[in-house]
Amino acid sequence: MHASAELSLPCDDRDFAEWHQGCPWCAVWVVWLDDAATRQAVAAGRAALDDCLLARYARQPHITVAYRGLCADGDAHEAGEFGLQALRRDLGLLKNLAQQPFVLQLGGVGSFTSVPYLAVAEGGEALAALHAALVPQQPVPGWRYVPHVTLGHYGQRLPLAQALQKLKEQQELGQGLPPQPVGQLALVRYASADMAGPLVREGCFDLAAGRYSAAPGALWAELGEV
Repeated sequence: MHASAELSLPCDDRDFAEWHQGCPWCAVWVVWLDDAATRQAVAAGRAALDDCLLARYARQPHITVAYRGLCADGDAHEAGEFGLQALRRDLGLLKNLAQQPFVLQLGGVGSFTSVPYLAVAEGGEALAALHAALVPQQPVPGWRYVPHVTLGHYGQRLPLAQALQKLKEQQELGQGLPPQPVGQLALVRYASADMAGPLVREGCFDLAAGRYSAAPGALWAELGEV
């Protein structure tokens, strides 16, 4: 969604207990972006929108590749959707895809009704292939995968065209960021009770080697390297 007469949708900042039913974590495959240029661009975008965004957004810069669902230590929770067996299945899909390392470049801005974002200028095809391998069926009718770096949740209602104009006025966002190589996917989790909390690394899948390594303190540390 881009500039239009539509309005942003302020986030409902609460614990969605009816969704997670006490299951503590939610898992997601992402491209983790920890370079200085991306961090600066995200900071510039957030500064441009200032009080239009939820102030406490703490997610590190990343591009979501595939949502995996609720999970818990030991796969013990009855509301859990993702666990050791599902992770093994994902790793099989990624190995069969054999996506090689690729170059990613961010450039431009956009907005959904719920979040503004930095757009992907290069590397979108590789991201789409990874997403399609992990999510072969559309989760809902009309679903379209749009790789992006979320800047935060909207905290108030305003015209999306106004939000986009604020972003485009920032010099740091007017040019494409330096290209950067992507050599791995990160499996991360976040606390299901906190819609704006930080991401925790669970493990990484090396694209070139086709191998997964669990992070220290991972829920499924028994995998080690596979």
